[in-house]
Amino acid sequence: MKRLVLEFFLLVGAVVAGVYAWHLHTQVGVDTAKVQTMTERGEQASAKLEEATKALEAAQKEIEPLRPQSQQMQAVRAALAPGVTLKDFEAAYAKEKTLSPERHLGMGTLRILSTGKADDASLQSIKKALDASDWGSRKLVICAAQNVLSYAGQTVTVLAECKPELPQPAAKQADDKAAPAKDAPADQKAAG
Repeated sequence: MKRLVLEFFLLVGAVVAGVYAWHLHTQVGVDTAKVQTMTERGEQASAKLEEATKALEAAQKEIEPLRPQSQQMQAVRAALAPGVTLKDFEAAYAKEKTLSPERHLGMGTLRILSTGKADDASLQSIKKALDASDWGSRKLVICAAQNVLSYAGQTVTVLAECKPELPQPAAKQADDKAAPAKDAPADQKAAG
């Protein structure tokens, strides 16, 4: 009888151990799937981070040539911020009855640089420069006025001839110069 009770407890223990082992096996499978999913997500995140890092490096290379221009602009704004130069120009131009488009443009631009924002007087002055200009002899004035209005946040259509050219990174300039040199031998072969 003792043997039968002992065998019964061993059988129950074996069944419980088997069920527990099956439960652990199932749980390991679920955990393995979760780990695999998280690993895939981690790899995707690493790839996106790598792409973002490359894009950031490329943007920094493009920004680097603009840094000296930005520093120059900040120096000009700091020098004109007190407004003394603007007041002197306004006093000098107040004596004249009519101003040339160049002077209107200069006054509007100087006002924007001095105050740091486009006010009504500066915008009116620049618009007068545009109105008084004809294309043939005043292309530079028109382009400058359109670019200043665009910079000031005004909605203005900047002509294609007037859009400022951004400096290209040194690597791109080298590629652009090398590309015609590669094409030249093919042209010579076709001619010969």
